[in-house]
Amino acid sequence: MITLYHSKQTRSGSILWLLEELGVPYQTHEVEFRRMDGTGRKDPANPHPHGKVPALKDGDDTIFETGAITVYLTDKYSAAKLGPLPGQPKRANICPGCSIGPA
Repeated sequence: MITLYHSKQTRSGSILWLLEELGVPYQTHEVEFRRMDGTGRKDPANPHPHGKVPALKDGDDTIFETGAITVYLTDKYSAAKLGPLPGQPKRANICPGCSIGPA
């Protein structure tokens, strides 16, 4: 099952929304993190290497950062048609002139 490492009123809320839109089973794990004002602490249960949110675990896979999680989920659950797949015309060219992404 997918686990979203999340903290209320943070950017991880967008991943929570995406999981709901995809209609896939998931669980959330509320974590604390060190905020820019110096409050909070790095939660040892959080798999994000910098102790931030969001982070997502799916089996043996751990993904962090909103963009990477979004691409991972929309590719894995492509039947929901929430994002273009690799090779489709609307997929971004992430590396012009190299073999990563469409040319």
